[in-house]
Amino acid sequence: MGSMSEVRLEPIRGRENQVRELFWSTLTIGEPLKFDLSCAEQYENLSLEWYLNSGSADCAIAMIGDKPVGYCLVCTDHESFENLQKRLITKLLIACAFTLLTFRMNAKSRRFYWYRLKDSFTIMRTRKDLPTDVTMHAHLNVHHSHHDGSVSLKLRSHADWVCNSHGALGYFGEMNAVGGKRIVSLRRVGGAIVANSKNHTFSWLTGQEIQRLTLVRRLEQLDVSDTKTERKAA
Repeated sequence: MGSMSEVRLEPIRGRENQVRELFWSTLTIGEPLKFDLSCAEQYENLSLEWYLNSGSADCAIAMIGDKPVGYCLVCTDHESFENLQKRLITKLLIACAFTLLTFRMNAKSRRFYWYRLKDSFTIMRTRKDLPTDVTMHAHLNVHHSHHDGSVSLKLRSHADWVCNSHGALGYFGEMNAVGGKRIVSLRRVGGAIVANSKNHTFSWLTGQEIQRLTLVRRLEQLDVSDTKTERKAA
């Protein structure tokens, strides 16, 4: 665990490999997968490529000492993001189809991608619940050893700062709730839940009922003072 004062934010440029390693080590709500995922390269690209390239200037990695403990991936260009995602989804689907047809996809990977497909359709439906004036989004990921809130609050402040600096009205993100427990903690995060749906993939991976909460954080709720101070000092 670490206090907020111990957590420092760094640009992800030059630390792309640390982001990738953290992505895989925290894939299952702060924990790594317990099996080898087929088509892992294509899945990683779908999850990270836009942020590590086109969106890298707005993203940050949280460090305690020399250890990466979390990251904040922010998208301020929805059209650019969607255009790349369409191409990367196509590449992933082709890779999965080829691996299936050649009998090289293991059973757990088949179930993983089946549940991810179900989740994708669910996300498409819940996106309709978002306010039309909110298109910016942020994805926060924290290592399981630092789930005390110190890292996530620092990363949230970074997302707030990016939103404010781009003149956005707000942004949306998603949180995973185990049995609904994190709904109460959202009062601390500051935002409105606009959609609540089952996360089929994480429910299967963890053996627990996991809910995907879509959260909208409006500009008037943002706390940009801490991150502004840190940026000026950098």
